[in-house]
Amino acid sequence: MQNTEDRVQDSDVLVFRRYADVAVIARDPAFMVKDADWFDEHLPGWRQSTGMRLFGTHMLFHNAASHQRLRRVMSPAFRPARLRALSDVLRTTVEHQLDLLEKRARGDVVDLHALLTLPVTRSTGCALVGVPEEDGPLLYELVQPLLALLDPGTGLAAVTRADRAAATLRPYLDRLVAERRATPRDDLASLVAASLGDDEAAAALALALAGGFDTTVTLLDHAVNGLMTSPARKAVASGDEDAIDAAVNEALRLASPIGLITRIARREVTVGDVRVPEGQEVMAWIRDAHRDAQQFPDPDTFAPERPASRLLSFGSGPHYCLGAQLAKLEASLVLPAVLRRFPRIAPFGSPRPNDRVNVRGWTHFPVVLDP
Repeated sequence: MQNTEDRVQDSDVLVFRRYADVAVIARDPAFMVKDADWFDEHLPGWRQSTGMRLFGTHMLFHNAASHQRLRRVMSPAFRPARLRALSDVLRTTVEHQLDLLEKRARGDVVDLHALLTLPVTRSTGCALVGVPEEDGPLLYELVQPLLALLDPGTGLAAVTRADRAAATLRPYLDRLVAERRATPRDDLASLVAASLGDDEAAAALALALAGGFDTTVTLLDHAVNGLMTSPARKAVASGDEDAIDAAVNEALRLASPIGLITRIARREVTVGDVRVPEGQEVMAWIRDAHRDAQQFPDPDTFAPERPASRLLSFGSGPHYCLGAQLAKLEASLVLPAVLRRFPRIAPFGSPRPNDRVNVRGWTHFPVVLDP
């Protein structure tokens, strides 16, 4: 449920949780993201951290023209023709993983996260970037400590883990960029290798891997979980596009893969009835905004039939997620496939969450395929 306090002062940060306020902060150009200049002023020494330097310089930490420049480089990888090519990879992986699941004994409890949703998103993310599928498990583990840097109040231990991961990931990405400069292919790595320097290219690929893996697997896990006990499951299993879209949107609302965003006010601005001074840091909780009962009645219930509303899960405005259509494509193929193949699939016990605050998802999703 939505917290009692819609807006609070947390140390030097203004925190907003109400949908109307969070939507303004996400969309209003009066707010900017933290960028390298802001980090230099407020976090001196951050450039000495290999993890922060790798994951703190990608597109999401750039504003205005700099952000648009990086976005233009990456956007061709998400155009319709490229998504159609990725859909072929996706279908093959989905059917392969479902075939493996069908070999399990009737009544077995299986981890759907480990055996379906994560392998599918890893495979698709690897194809998007242009790395071998067999490298997916390693790359997935390496980006996890980087994602923890997005949590509020990140401490020294988290930075140390991110540095350790970046010490392995950065050379891998540098080799990939060098290979694509010598021999380009039809992948994201070739796009960034041709247009960006080493640091920006590595940061762009780290972002693509982290986003492609974790945000999408969270969407898939929660969509399947909601549909298992929803009347909408039959329509989704039949391939009804409207039903699939509604289920995807409801999963994004109920469990937004990105829990919060932070912004800096470029100038004095009013959000709701709160005056936000120029230079003020604000934290806007998307996860709470999506459970604002004034915007979403009965907010804790998975209800795909609820009237459509503008969600904030993929951001808004200039920072709207480039990979949103790819994530929805994955869901549109995975959801009907698993419900068709296992029409009696049912939850078993409670999923196990990861230990992050912002990019929060599950590490274990137990189900019974044929109870």
